[in-house]
Amino acid sequence: MGYEEAVKAASSRALELIEDGFVIGLGSGRAVAQAITMLKERIDRENLNLTFVPSSYQVEFLSRQLGLKLKHMDGGRPLDVTLDGADQVEMRTLNMIKGGGGALAREKVVDSNSRKVAIIISEDKLVRRLGEVGPVPVEVLPFAVDVVMHITKRMGGRPTLRHGAGKVGPVITDNGNMILDVDFGPIDDPSALERKIRMVPGVVEVGLFIGIADLAYVGRADGTVDVLRRE
Repeated sequence: MGYEEAVKAASSRALELIEDGFVIGLGSGRAVAQAITMLKERIDRENLNLTFVPSSYQVEFLSRQLGLKLKHMDGGRPLDVTLDGADQVEMRTLNMIKGGGGALAREKVVDSNSRKVAIIISEDKLVRRLGEVGPVPVEVLPFAVDVVMHITKRMGGRPTLRHGAGKVGPVITDNGNMILDVDFGPIDDPSALERKIRMVPGVVEVGLFIGIADLAYVGRADGTVDVLRRE
């Protein structure tokens, strides 16, 4: 069983959270795309009344193609549940690194305004310590890229400006900003590091998601799914 099958199994379990009448936040990336494609089948089968708040153009376009009912964040009430993915999930705390798809700022807004956040991942995304297997994405105002690179180097990081495949030049986020991928290695105190980076002028958002995930649905290679809860 490969990645797609593992994520499909995890998505199936996560969708058990969905009830008729829910307003659902949507993260971005392949796991969320798989989940909402499966959820569309259930909507049609059970005639569910669901409304969705997408966090990126990618998931918004897919949602429109599927004929899902969409709305914007309005602050009127918390979202009932958000379905999201992650690049790294710390096993015990469910703290995360996100932003591999460049949607970290909007994803953090959506996730932070949800009653429950369910993360859908394959088992290779689980880590003992954040930073073990990849960098921390940081969304930065274009004007401030050089300054933020210099300051994160002083913090002990190794920043790289993200360039896109099939595109000349740097990746531009849905918010018109750029992404730095900053490698800090294994992170001893993710919460402190997040606060420190966010204090840098020009930083829009940091891909450290601390204390946000409630549940993680982990698809395994054998087709089983582990459900992890934040301690």
